[in-house]
Amino acid sequence: MRNCIFTAVILIIVLFSSYPPAAQEKKIIAVFPTWEPYGYVEDGKAAGFEIETFRTVMDIMGLRVEFVHQPWKRCLHSVKNGLADVVISALKVKERMEYLYYPDEPISMSRTALFTLKDREIDFNGSLDALKGYTIGVTNGFSYGPAFDGSRFLEKDASTETGAVVTKVLLGRNELGAGNIAVIKTIAAKHNASGKIRFLYPLLHSQKLYAGFSKARNHAELTMAFSTALVGFRKSPDYRRIMTKYRMD
Repeated sequence: MRNCIFTAVILIIVLFSSYPPAAQEKKIIAVFPTWEPYGYVEDGKAAGFEIETFRTVMDIMGLRVEFVHQPWKRCLHSVKNGLADVVISALKVKERMEYLYYPDEPISMSRTALFTLKDREIDFNGSLDALKGYTIGVTNGFSYGPAFDGSRFLEKDASTETGAVVTKVLLGRNELGAGNIAVIKTIAAKHNASGKIRFLYPLLHSQKLYAGFSKARNHAELTMAFSTALVGFRKSPDYRRIMTKYRMD
């Protein structure tokens, strides 16, 4: 694995040699929401596919990371205002580009779909007009694609955590929910309700997810170095092990 990323490590050393000594000693503060299996807290520690991937790449780069678990909206507030260095699992949307540097290499992919109770007779053909009259659970601060986000006629019920979106559908409080398929499946399994929900197709969207670095903390060079190191890490057996561990392959 080390041989695969030798060039990346050299680049990182060159980039960080221009930083003041005090800056080099600072740890990276990474904020993340509960979004299992991508990121979550287990036994008081940060865990998940993206968390473990990010931690390993930072370790290769010789940087310490402090993971801070927050609701998604607070995560964005933290990086926007320089209270954190990076937010894990951010879509590349226009308004966030004002305060985030995005690496060329994404950390993972997101497949977003509508879901409902298995016995509900709700059809979706891709037209948002078909969703009129239904209340759709969403997670506060998340993006579900430009068309869905910009549809003012949809009745959306926002929750601070995705788990609440699933719970409201299971309890019949909302007819529909929207979310990442891997995340919804994981939450439903924890409720022993995997067989109680079904997903509606086509997808709302499928997009790349990134580790977004704070512009308020001037992380342009760190963003480039991380992207290079991540590309190298993806070629390693360790990366494939992480994918298998979290059932992402």
